[in-house]
Amino acid sequence: MRIALDLTSTPKAKTGIGRYMLGLIKGLQQVDDENEYYLFAQDDDLDGFGVYKDNFHMVPADSKVLRKQWIRIIWEQTVFPWRLRKVKADVLLCPNYSMPYPVRLVYRRMAVVNAFHDMAYFSFPELYIGWKREIFKWYIKRSARSTDKIITISENSKLDIPKFCNPRNKDISVTYMGVKEEFYDGVPADDDVLAKYRISGDYIYYVGTLEPRKNVLGLIKAYGLLPDDMREKYRLVITGKKGWFYEELFDTVNADDKLKDNVIFTGFVDDEDMIPLLKRANAFAYVSLYEGFGIPVAEAMAAGVPVVTSDCSSMKEIAEGYGFLADPGSPQSIADKLSEALRLSEAAREGSEEALGRLNLAREHARLYSWDKCAGGTVSAFGEACGRRDALRARA
Repeated sequence: MRIALDLTSTPKAKTGIGRYMLGLIKGLQQVDDENEYYLFAQDDDLDGFGVYKDNFHMVPADSKVLRKQWIRIIWEQTVFPWRLRKVKADVLLCPNYSMPYPVRLVYRRMAVVNAFHDMAYFSFPELYIGWKREIFKWYIKRSARSTDKIITISENSKLDIPKFCNPRNKDISVTYMGVKEEFYDGVPADDDVLAKYRISGDYIYYVGTLEPRKNVLGLIKAYGLLPDDMREKYRLVITGKKGWFYEELFDTVNADDKLKDNVIFTGFVDDEDMIPLLKRANAFAYVSLYEGFGIPVAEAMAAGVPVVTSDCSSMKEIAEGYGFLADPGSPQSIADKLSEALRLSEAAREGSEEALGRLNLAREHARLYSWDKCAGGTVSAFGEACGRRDALRARA
């Protein structure tokens, strides 16, 4: 097969879907020597996807134009179908809900696989900017009717998708995201790395975009409910780029004397420093309102750090029995679970066999989520999509 991957919407600072594509490409290079891959990416980031195999080919697109979102959307719908036809792609993977819809006229033989990560735009519409929400809802409904195969990243998302759209092919495949080996084998941050981000002493850690769905405000409120001595001992370190509706986070911290000296915003941190910072943490908190997968939860388990996460959607699917599950709508519930996680951390650092055993079980559980497995399932989806497209053409 000649397989095209659309990376043109991926920013250089890779979070969310960007991290998904990085991991998937790494896994595909590990498991697939037979198929030819054509990676359409912006020309200012051709080295940013870790491509090293001869059967993987970068296809540059003009970043001076496509870094402007609206122009990229127009390019996707007008130019991209012809470029796919030029490379004679058998199948296209679209990782961000949309697809080049005119390809059905320009290049009918090509199959399309679409990755639907979650249904958050439908489940929590109030958490998104209006125009963005409505565009993505339209993308999802239209793509579901047009794509040959949908893949998703958790059983929870697989159940959610048919609730909000009508997939043309209702056979949805689950390809769980994976965890990089560095989360298992890396070393904790040293004092120089901590100083770089104005961190000192022990801390609770969060990684994720600063947007309402991530419930960072709920985490901050929960941190404020911890006993004074615990809050003085453990700072709250928040890593992530600014998304939207984030201003309230900074206002809340700056308005409260017991928070402003103990809550640290680092901004975006790349993996070189983020992984050591995570491994140095005493606990990891990720109490999102809804997630398609919640890869930081699995990464923290792999790093051997006690995890506090939400008792809903895919986070419960991933962490139940291995992390501390809190009600994301209740700061007190989150605070209680943070206290339990910190006590587990203290016991583990004191050498408690029970505590160390619990953390080791979580590390082994995280091994279920590998990029090689994700890639293998995705290659199978490519084959199924091509078979379905061939069958439709034969009946036409």
